[in-house]
Amino acid sequence: MKYAPKTLVTTLLMALFIIADADAQDKQADWINKNACTLSTSGTSDLGFLSKELAGKTMVALGEASHGTSEFYLQKARMIAYLVQQQEYRTLAFECPGALMEPINTYLQSGQGQLKELMQPLALYNTDEIYRMFKWIRQYNENKADKDKVVLTGFDHADYWADPFTRDKFMAGNVVADYEAHKRKTIVWAHNVHLVKDTTAEYQALGAYLKRALGNQFYVVAFDTYRGSVNVMNEGKFEVHTFEREQNSFSGTLAKARSATFFLPLDRSAFADSTIALTLIYSNWQGVKSLPIVPGRDVDALVFIRNTTASVKLE
Repeated sequence: MKYAPKTLVTTLLMALFIIADADAQDKQADWINKNACTLSTSGTSDLGFLSKELAGKTMVALGEASHGTSEFYLQKARMIAYLVQQQEYRTLAFECPGALMEPINTYLQSGQGQLKELMQPLALYNTDEIYRMFKWIRQYNENKADKDKVVLTGFDHADYWADPFTRDKFMAGNVVADYEAHKRKTIVWAHNVHLVKDTTAEYQALGAYLKRALGNQFYVVAFDTYRGSVNVMNEGKFEVHTFEREQNSFSGTLAKARSATFFLPLDRSAFADSTIALTLIYSNWQGVKSLPIVPGRDVDALVFIRNTTASVKLE
């Protein structure tokens, strides 16, 4: 078959583009393998690297690509336990209405109330994984002086939901107000989409406001995955969906790493200041979308879990 000259040039250019893209992915995969810290699934003895990574930080944000993934919750719980025990973090601030967190915080401080009942209004956070984390915090607090106890807060409010463009600003105001009032090292729990610091979107996210307030004391860890199942909400009920990212996506590149679960500091030079896309799954099923970020500028580090499963609804 004979090609017309223009068709031949186009075909050659496409082939060169594919080869160049594959070479870039291979270089990224090599850098990932050299810099990734493999994560365990239990205990905290493997998290010692966080001491150096978080030196000088007073607020750490832990993200998630979805609100319905078991492994995200479990890894975040391990990191929270480490930060509480080894780094003296004392506030855990949730992307959740404060009115729902207040009675749970009372339980964490004094044991008053029935935790399962208190968690029922938490929608996708009403899970076995988060229940067990709250039980751990209660046990930690039990014999501590008030100043040493972990305090749970919620920085969201239903009134914010009507206007997503101002919601992040209001949520950030609540986080900063609590931080400035009590001067406690703080862990922020929220979706990745809220935590980017210099967002590539058209509006400023929670993370951008927190960076403005805290500067280099603020550190963001995003969470990503390649394939699995996830819980979303459908008419007030949990609903499971399965998904898999494209092989040529950034998540696909991460999935080729030697380790299936790892922590990766995001050195901007490793990705040439390019924009990459993390997995993005909303609370109601809209398929799998992409969250564009600039590594090292939008988020400081990434926890990647190759295969994930839906969270377990609390019964």
